[in-house]
Amino acid sequence: MSENPPVFTLLELAVALEGMAIMRRWPADDEQVRARLREVRLLLDGSDDPALTAPIAVRVHDVSSGYERWAPAYDRPNPAIDLEQRVVHPMLRRAPVGRALDAGCGTGRHAAFLADLGHIVDGVDVTPAMLAVARAKVPGATFHVGTFDAVPAAGATFDVVVCSLALTHTADLGPAIAEFARVLRPGGWLVVADIHPVAVVFGAGAVFPDEPQTLSYVPNLKHELSSYVAAARAAGLTVEECHEIALEESEMAMSPAFAVAPEAVRQALLGMPFLVVWRFERPAHAHA
Repeated sequence: MSENPPVFTLLELAVALEGMAIMRRWPADDEQVRARLREVRLLLDGSDDPALTAPIAVRVHDVSSGYERWAPAYDRPNPAIDLEQRVVHPMLRRAPVGRALDAGCGTGRHAAFLADLGHIVDGVDVTPAMLAVARAKVPGATFHVGTFDAVPAAGATFDVVVCSLALTHTADLGPAIAEFARVLRPGGWLVVADIHPVAVVFGAGAVFPDEPQTLSYVPNLKHELSSYVAAARAAGLTVEECHEIALEESEMAMSPAFAVAPEAVRQALLGMPFLVVWRFERPAHAHA
């Protein structure tokens, strides 16, 4: 975490989203482009408003320190989790029931869901504070401190592996997906949910509550959709499903700029790909 964090203002964020809205409407929707430009002028004319110009510190954390700090509040409402579960939960209900791994399990939300479905569940995560919450939440599961590219399990152990909103923090998808393939039984499912690369390009990070007037987050890394496919194929997995999940109206208020320029936020973000959910499978004829 930086000792002298950069700062931004709500005015700057609002103007940036106005620009995104303009680029999404330009050049076909001249009326809306002009409306956004008028609003930019109004925002700049009100630039002496303390609510718009109060400095907001930006604190960037690495995975370990960020999630350690976030652990007590991680289970609060989160738009990314809400969107993801709308696709992942129905998918997991269709998965073969047996032994399951929640990789990068955090506070154990998927571990709890898998246990309720009847699975014997293991979880692995790098952050002890997150695992403490998971152990209290799912006392019947087994949790390990570790990384998802070195799972403490023998090969062909699990019928289902889930990794959600975690691979976006790793620089190379290959070793993690190869490890998931190693511990999957033939016919087993790998379900991966991540931040969509389009959202990462436009600044989506793992933002969490912290000090007042502070934006604390763990950066996401951009992985093209083709990179997931390449890593899966290299690991001997087949691609069975891919769902690109867009932001909806209910998620618009997550932006601090929504209170200042709600229509610009809608036009900038509504329908933008935000998450991608994959289902890979280890072929039934694969060698254990």
